[in-house]
Amino acid sequence: MTRLTIFYFLNWLALLVYIFNSSIYLSRGDMGAFQILMAFNTSLFLVIIIKALTKGIAKLFQSDEYVFRYLAIGFFVFTYVFTNIDTKVLSIYRDHFNVKLFGILFETGIMQDLGVQTSDILSIVIQIIGIIVWVLLTLMISNWVYHNKREIIPELISRYFRNGFKFLIYLSILEKLFFSYFHYTDRKKLNRYWNSVPSYTALRMSKVWGPILNAPKEDEREAAKITWDFETEFLTAHNQLNKQLHSVKAEKKDINIVLLVFESLRYDMNDPEIMPFVHQSQNQWISSKQHFSNSNCTGNGTFGILSGLTPFYWYPSYKKELQPSALSILDQLGYQIDVYTTTALGYSDMDKHIFTDAIDNVYKFTGYGGGLGHPMVKRSDLYRWDEMMIEEFFANMKSTKNSGPILSYLWFYSTHYNYYFPESFGKFNPYIKRHYQIYEPSLQQESDLVFNRYKNSAYYADHLIQKIVNEIETNGQMDNTIIVVIGDHGEEFNEFGRFAHSYSFKNVQTSTPFVMHIPRYSSSKYKITSHADIMPTIFDYIGLSPSYRLFTDGKSLLSYDEKMDFAIVQECQINKRPKEFLIADAEWKMEFQLAGNKIEAGNLETISDTPVSTKTAAVLSDIRKKLLNKARKNLGHFSKSTQN
Repeated sequence: MTRLTIFYFLNWLALLVYIFNSSIYLSRGDMGAFQILMAFNTSLFLVIIIKALTKGIAKLFQSDEYVFRYLAIGFFVFTYVFTNIDTKVLSIYRDHFNVKLFGILFETGIMQDLGVQTSDILSIVIQIIGIIVWVLLTLMISNWVYHNKREIIPELISRYFRNGFKFLIYLSILEKLFFSYFHYTDRKKLNRYWNSVPSYTALRMSKVWGPILNAPKEDEREAAKITWDFETEFLTAHNQLNKQLHSVKAEKKDINIVLLVFESLRYDMNDPEIMPFVHQSQNQWISSKQHFSNSNCTGNGTFGILSGLTPFYWYPSYKKELQPSALSILDQLGYQIDVYTTTALGYSDMDKHIFTDAIDNVYKFTGYGGGLGHPMVKRSDLYRWDEMMIEEFFANMKSTKNSGPILSYLWFYSTHYNYYFPESFGKFNPYIKRHYQIYEPSLQQESDLVFNRYKNSAYYADHLIQKIVNEIETNGQMDNTIIVVIGDHGEEFNEFGRFAHSYSFKNVQTSTPFVMHIPRYSSSKYKITSHADIMPTIFDYIGLSPSYRLFTDGKSLLSYDEKMDFAIVQECQINKRPKEFLIADAEWKMEFQLAGNKIEAGNLETISDTPVSTKTAAVLSDIRKKLLNKARKNLGHFSKSTQN
């Protein structure tokens, strides 16, 4: 027994109790036997790591472990705080706190969007102080036991304790090995366990199990090969187009464009009870069976709307701070480009690579209500932002009626967390009316109440859409105006264990409503559409020369090509090259990775998010191969290589 034995033991017990209780909460009481083992071993694994680090550093300095006791205290304080944060993150995103999520949470404006108040920050500080006091207390108890009571602990008990500790270490290693195996044989259930145990450290061993359990066939390997530098070839095409901008022409020169983009508006809000005007419009305007955003978060999704590019080309555009070629062309054609926004354009650096010099006017309505720390920050009547924005749009529409073509981009906030609407639009009851935080433990039990609040905001959004369309009709401009209604991405309400967005390829996070009014067009044959298809359709309609295919890789919805009836979605990224993607056609959705010079197939589901379980291996292989070929062809859109 050492002076730190009881110290480590007490903190192991505390971590065990906290992690086990959190795991019960996160799994809603439905814990499997292996999850219980995972929760038990996680606390042990954390203590082993802390002890090993402390002892290792002590040996490095040729000193006693006890001399570095305050280092161990620091490690434990960090572990407690991280585990607490990880629990809150798991309750929202069903994924562990990591570098990617850190970037998302601390992106400009996110803390205000989450409604973080001064009281929340103060609560965190108090919790950290409490943790420090507890860890210091365990050190004091350990010292006291060592100096006053260690003689009452027989050597026999100490020996059993050491042997028991060794057994637990072996058990922990065995559990990690089983985790790596189940990751390839029963991933769905394992991921549910993994995302219910705070601070769990996963061991996947993909290099070991992958070739054994999930080896791709030779034709899949061939379909996955990338033999060209798609980013460099895209940049080359972009630069070549910029040199030819002076020659750009359009057959139709008086077509106005109105883009109505709603924060977090997911696909199933297109319902006759929730959004009756949009639902009715899909029978008269261009629409599709399923429409996908470019991503499950704002910056990446917005890029698709205004660039006409699939997600493969977001990162090089972001990295080089390129103005979308689509906006450069509209600018060259003489369009006045106006942005009306209730969201800060600096979010995700969109002001550097999307809303750039081509924008003529920006009308901001972002100062209404409280700021960060204000007790009313998420209870203000923020729907008034959207009302003020619309009034400004109407006034400008009348004053610029005969001044040339205009692209108006209206970005609405009402459907954003925590979902805003006048009380008169509170159609779906009961809905949550109290002030709430997205990360509070009790919110899982109130998901239906929050969802009803969201539906009310969508109901109000439908009213705003109808109001705008009516005003355009009143001004006699429907015959020369393109109108697009979409969400920037979706929103989840615990259907798959998550809240909000940014962390799943499920339809509730990636799919949005989509209706598009184009004069004299009332339908499209495409079943699957995406944000990347909007600009190509517009350019096809106005008769752009040279072809829009030179600078976009989306499809025009005015001419059907069965080979293009798919969409590609990327994982949410703030400033890193995305690796995870999704491709969806009319029947299937498949996740895939870009890894070096190949595309690696991943999870396969039906278009309605149903897991695949009844298909034979041969059928699944054919489906994956078909989807990989589509993704590969899109990836080579700007390549002159004959190999794609």
